[in-house]
Amino acid sequence: MTCPQCNETLNLLAINTTDGKEKNIYECLDCGGHFLENYLVNFISTETAHNIDSVLPKKHNQLRSEIKCPHCGQIMFAIQDDEGIPKTVTVYNCPNSHGDFFPKGDLLYFKKAQDAKVNYHKLWGIPLKTAFAVIIPLFILFTSVTVLPSLIREVNNSKETRIKASELTSTPLVTPLSDTEVLISFSTSNQVTTKIIFVSGVNKTYTVSETPDTNHILQVKGLAPSTSYKYIIVIDPLGKNIQTGQYTFSTP
Repeated sequence: MTCPQCNETLNLLAINTTDGKEKNIYECLDCGGHFLENYLVNFISTETAHNIDSVLPKKHNQLRSEIKCPHCGQIMFAIQDDEGIPKTVTVYNCPNSHGDFFPKGDLLYFKKAQDAKVNYHKLWGIPLKTAFAVIIPLFILFTSVTVLPSLIREVNNSKETRIKASELTSTPLVTPLSDTEVLISFSTSNQVTTKIIFVSGVNKTYTVSETPDTNHILQVKGLAPSTSYKYIIVIDPLGKNIQTGQYTFSTP
């Protein structure tokens, strides 16, 4: 694939995410830009972003008037007027949801701003619902999701129920606030009530959204450092509980 900015060949780079997975991103050694799959930036640490963005570009190219997706060739649009993206940072998104492009330096700037905003909310005790503004928008995840009532009618057994729940929720973002505290956030295609049930590491159920909503955030305290946890999300559309499969994260 070629770089959206300078049209040079992109190099594959393996990284570790904050939820313990290995992912690949694309790096341009000529201009220093990076192409990440959709929303992956929400799952990398600032330290990882620093290491990634430390590449010394061979060239200092000006941004082209048209930034094109390396997957489909469609013109990528700059995410603007969104409270999750600082005004000093440029993020380009593929209209076909293939990924996000960060020009040289903007990946690290975004992660630093993300950390600062999370810490600000924690320090001042601002209601956590507003902390959803620290991540790149998730609503695009549901452009291909079937309408909720039709999904519910198709649920015939517990296995299918778990599959449908995963289709209705975004992949959760786990943001460590300390070695004993995390912020779990996710979104749903429709307004629903939600709860999280821990099935490993601790046996506890948390109510996330008591009233129907599309943005869901839970602050979990009192966890053990350097410990792996597993949990499921339960959504309640139209009075019927639907469970996702298990998700895993580890505390620092």
